[in-house]
Amino acid sequence: MIKLVLEMNLKEMQRKLKEIENRGFIPSMRSGSTGIGYTFESLLEIHENNLPIPDIGGRVEIKTIRKYSQSMVTLFTFNRGVWHVKQRDLILKYGYIDEKGRYALKNTIFCGKVIAQGISLEVYENKNTIYLTDDNTGEVLATWDVYVIVGKFMTKLSRVLLVLADRKVENGIEYFHYNEAYLLTDPGPRRFIKAFKDSIIGIDLRMHLKESGSVRNRGTAFRIKEKDLIELYENRKRLL
Repeated sequence: MIKLVLEMNLKEMQRKLKEIENRGFIPSMRSGSTGIGYTFESLLEIHENNLPIPDIGGRVEIKTIRKYSQSMVTLFTFNRGVWHVKQRDLILKYGYIDEKGRYALKNTIFCGKVIAQGISLEVYENKNTIYLTDDNTGEVLATWDVYVIVGKFMTKLSRVLLVLADRKVENGIEYFHYNEAYLLTDPGPRRFIKAFKDSIIGIDLRMHLKESGSVRNRGTAFRIKEKDLIELYENRKRLL
């Protein structure tokens, strides 16, 4: 049974990380993309995705990534009060029929790049606003306040334990060797905004119409490639 780690200081964390590294390749305890995180947290003997480390001042979010992965990780979601048009109308106008036969709008959009549906994303720092617009008509579809978004990032991910692993697959089973780790602190607002303007951070629209005709929105996700997460922080302490 997995136990909750109530307290672990930085030295204890480094010792535990070294023990896990010394075990070499470890078979995933769960199939699929979430196996890397679930396996690591099981080895660390926690059942939350964060843990308290008193000597760095609070709780730490855990992010585990496969080395050389081009996959994206969700930083946070923010959807409240941003839409200028009804989401149902948005899906019907810009969406498509997905693999389940539903009207859906599920796209990743980056700043300065227009997607196939003619939607683009821009940030205007002088107005402290991010705009989602119809590139053909100029209609504003949604807006996000830069201060709110940056504040959300800095609150949600103020301290991150970033763990990287080599991977291999044998007989259909994925194995991980957790052999690199960093403690990331002091997220930089300017780093976040620059990453957004440089198309390193994007947003995921994740909505569809249910059979009843109502909207199912899983939350607009702000996402970044796993390998680029470290670039958002001022302080990076290597633990392993």
